[in-house]
Amino acid sequence: MKNIRWYYVLISLGIFVLFMIFVLPNESQKSSALGLESSPDTSWFYTSDELYDIANQYGLEGRRFYIEQRFTFDLIWPLVYGLFLTIALAFFCQSSAQGWLKKLYLLPLIAVGLDYTENIFTATVMYRYPKETFLMADIAGYITMLKWMTLMMSFMLLILIVTIYVIRLMKKETKHD
Repeated sequence: MKNIRWYYVLISLGIFVLFMIFVLPNESQKSSALGLESSPDTSWFYTSDELYDIANQYGLEGRRFYIEQRFTFDLIWPLVYGLFLTIALAFFCQSSAQGWLKKLYLLPLIAVGLDYTENIFTATVMYRYPKETFLMADIAGYITMLKWMTLMMSFMLLILIVTIYVIRLMKKETKHD
């Protein structure tokens, strides 16, 4: 990605921050109102038995809400964080990274893909409950774990690349003085 401008980073950051301030708390409040305190999406890892326990705890109304959220709110949220991380990483990588490292801005897209896969798998388990959905239920926890790993790596990479960018800017400033 060439020619990413700083204002693209600011716009995507603004959308990300606004989403975190206004949308995420609202969605969390809806879940809490239904008594849905635990969620596969926010867990680091879970087994198929734990996923079925959550589905049982949710009850019919909770499972319907969960499915609805996966195909409304949770279609947009991965796009929001994915857009911010991809644009920010592309901007800072284009001037701070070399060689294959310039392609690291693509890492958040893997997290987005894993998030959507997780949503499909867990929503299918919730929809079919109490029928078992063996393969999806067995794999869902691993997909969630991989999602969190790639998301954490994306944020850590962003911090690292921004740090390198700032150091290079400071070195340029001291050379000009």
